[in-house]
Amino acid sequence: MTGPVLVTGASRGIGRAVAQALAAAGHDLVLWSRSAGELAGLAEQVAAHGVAARVASVDVGDADQVAAAAHATLDPTAGLGGVVLNAGGGRWSPLPEIELADWRNTIATNLDGAFHTLRAALPLLTARPGGLLVGLLSDSVLHPFPGRAAYSAAKSGMRALLEVARRELRPHGVRVSLLLPSRVDTYFQGAHDEARPGTRADALSAEQVADVVTYLFGLPVAVELREVQLAAMTTTFGPFPERVCP
Repeated sequence: MTGPVLVTGASRGIGRAVAQALAAAGHDLVLWSRSAGELAGLAEQVAAHGVAARVASVDVGDADQVAAAAHATLDPTAGLGGVVLNAGGGRWSPLPEIELADWRNTIATNLDGAFHTLRAALPLLTARPGGLLVGLLSDSVLHPFPGRAAYSAAKSGMRALLEVARRELRPHGVRVSLLLPSRVDTYFQGAHDEARPGTRADALSAEQVADVVTYLFGLPVAVELREVQLAAMTTTFGPFPERVCP
């Protein structure tokens, strides 16, 4: 695979773990996130692996910001070897209590953000065969739990968007892989207080999800692993090795 990998929502949580794992595997990176300060620190960390990293502070839900970030960090001559659509978030509320702003923000970050990013990145991803598009979805696509109307709708829409992308990209030799994890012990707004690492017992870790993403990037270019459902095994059955993917 040639060209860097674009990771959205890269400053913390799953996105940060993915960036670190891909850097350790030797991939150059383009890192987008709203948190400029955290991005700068991450760029220094991945540089220790001898890879290049371009960064941009961008809200992917804003089409103009995405266009500016693409202009600043994406090199048409280098193309892209992959894209990891990770930026996302949401709040849990029963349907009658969903604030309009929360609904719009959830749709904007998860679904609009995926669309804006794809529109900017696909011309570079299709420049040469062998690219990989990874979408971080959720088991809320499979199980729309009570209180998750906005989040489930956004992630389900993203799944449909990426299935269309799969069919359109296949003639260009680009693969599409969807990841549907259950609870992940990372930053998330959720129902009440903001979750952070260490607050979600018996959940997947961000590093475990990142291991799976890195595994996907290590597959032969003729292999497309279309959908992966991830769930944590409870500690009742442990202990397990921390790293499960080669």
